[in-house]
Amino acid sequence: MAWFRCFIRGEGFPGEIVGETGPVGFYVTRFVEAAAPEAAEVAALQVLKADPKLAPPPGYTPSGQARVVFEEIEELAAEPVPAVQPGFAWHPMEG
Repeated sequence: MAWFRCFIRGEGFPGEIVGETGPVGFYVTRFVEAAAPEAAEVAALQVLKADPKLAPPPGYTPSGQARVVFEEIEELAAEPVPAVQPGFAWHPMEG
């Protein structure tokens, strides 16, 4: 098993930025241990699904617009993996 760095872009998630509610996007990096890049993508997606920051607000009806794109999946050579996963960089979606 190897460690992989997954650079992920999210689009169309329900959220709030500076008091404005609406669809938001994000960038985030997740480090996962897996046997291959394909397995790393699956593992990182499971980590995202379990993250409370991506949970929909109460009463939210899914629109089917939210999606994630794996911009890059890179196997790490001998780099140390951070003990704490990096945070989200949120941005409003263009309407």
